[in-house]
Amino acid sequence: MNRFYLLYILVLFACGSSKKSTETKVKEIKKELIISLERTPCYGTCPIYKMEIFSDGSAFYHGKRFVEKIGNYEFSVSKETLNYILKKADEIGFFELEDKYTANITDLPKTITFIKNGKDNKRITDYYGAPKALKEFESLVDGCIDHRRMKKLED
Repeated sequence: MNRFYLLYILVLFACGSSKKSTETKVKEIKKELIISLERTPCYGTCPIYKMEIFSDGSAFYHGKRFVEKIGNYEFSVSKETLNYILKKADEIGFFELEDKYTANITDLPKTITFIKNGKDNKRITDYYGAPKALKEFESLVDGCIDHRRMKKLED
C-alpha cells in the first residue's frame, strides 16, 4: 500500500513538472519577432551577422565573420528602446518604403531589416541606393547591440 502512495506521489510530481514545461513553452510561443537586422557578406571583410529582438525585450545575435563576437549570444533590449525604434520606423515611413533597393552591381553587402508594429510587418532589403533615412535607421537598430551585456549561448 505504501508503494502505491509513493508511486501516486511520484506521478503527481511528474505531471506537475510537465505542466510547468508546457506553460513555459506557451510563453515562449507568445513572444513575437518585432525587429531583425541582418548584414550579409561581400567579397571583402564586411561584417556578417543577424540580430533579432522580440516583443518581450529578449534579443539574439548570431555573429558569423568580421565581427567582434562570433557565435550565438543573447541580450535584452528595454521596452523604451523597443518603442523608440518602432516610433522611428513610423517617422521615416518604414512601411511605405520600397521592399528592395538594388542595382546591377556586385560586391556589396545587403542589409535586411524587418519590423513588425501591430498588424503591420515589412522586410526591406538594402543593397544599393536606399534613402538616407533608411541607412540612419539601420544604424539606429545596430546601436541596440550591447556587446558588453551579451551572454554566450552554447552552440
